[in-house]
Amino acid sequence: MTRVIIDARLAGHSGIGVYLEQVLPRVIPHLAPWRPVVLARTALKADLASRLGPDADVRDWDVPPLGLSNLWSVPPVAQPHDLLWTPHFNVPLRRAGPLAVTLHDVLPVAVPHLARRGQRMAVRLWLKAIQARAGIVFCVSDFTRREAITHGALDATRLIVTQLGVDHAWQTGVAATAPRPSDGETSRPTIICIGLMKPHKNLARLLQAFDQVQARIPHRLVLVARHTGLRTIDPNVMSSVQKLGDRVEFIESLPLAELVERTRLAEFAALPSLYEGFGLPALEAMTVGTPVLAAHAGALPEVCGDAAVYCDPLSVDDIARGLLLLATVPVLRARLSAAGAARSAAFSWDRCASTTVAALEAELGRLSGNAPR
Repeated sequence: MTRVIIDARLAGHSGIGVYLEQVLPRVIPHLAPWRPVVLARTALKADLASRLGPDADVRDWDVPPLGLSNLWSVPPVAQPHDLLWTPHFNVPLRRAGPLAVTLHDVLPVAVPHLARRGQRMAVRLWLKAIQARAGIVFCVSDFTRREAITHGALDATRLIVTQLGVDHAWQTGVAATAPRPSDGETSRPTIICIGLMKPHKNLARLLQAFDQVQARIPHRLVLVARHTGLRTIDPNVMSSVQKLGDRVEFIESLPLAELVERTRLAEFAALPSLYEGFGLPALEAMTVGTPVLAAHAGALPEVCGDAAVYCDPLSVDDIARGLLLLATVPVLRARLSAAGAARSAAFSWDRCASTTVAALEAELGRLSGNAPR
């Protein structure tokens, strides 16, 4: 009988790790008739097993999911007739069996100058494998779906949009008792930016823009930007942070509860990315009522709609204009706070998971030749 094998080796990573943490516990109970097996790194196996409960058989697969060795490794336990679901695009190339895939973005081939040569080559190979073998491709946004067709030559009939949602911690953050600082308070207001220190996050231009306007606004820029362990980082960010001194608070990471609170208390959030397959930090900020300055790029307009101020991410001057506008117009912030909170309610992990379940069940039934027993 056909089983479903799930590659969860990117659990614990930002972005994709959040997706796995939210979607797998909602999906796996529905897949119990197909005896789901979840493959995980040994270090995270116990934690993942506790999250997923008795319906998941969690096993070791310690091949690094983003290393060269992954290109040619074969997932353990997967039989040729089993459906392998990779909730990211790094599919094993040597396995010829059926695939389901989740695409979060195709940045390395869509914007090649923002990726390393090895990344571009690997993603092209993965996309060819997906094109040949994936019966289902979940795309986290309409934007990513269009990019998959344009840059991956994927069959549009196999692409299913499953927009992401918001962790419960962000929703409960709305009801936090500590008041948002008022414009009359003496404490310095903050602008928050959350993202990895990768070139496509565009943090160097954000810092240049903040430098342009810092003399005209009282704000501090809070930059939550992990760089440890990343293969590709923007080398200009740290020098700009040092130049701006105590006007920038640089934090590599925060516990979720503190991240929610720092975002909720910020006067607004800035996300000037050059490319986003979805843009979770924008959605999370809107959920807690924090206005957003977003790049007019990638999936950010799809996520933010009319609940954000937009800027050209390639223009330092235009980013600076957006910073100054949101920092100095309280009535605009109030409008965006209400609009963002209302818009964020349209995004749901439950909806993302239910669409995923329906598609996987249909594909598993087709592969089995019948409904599950």
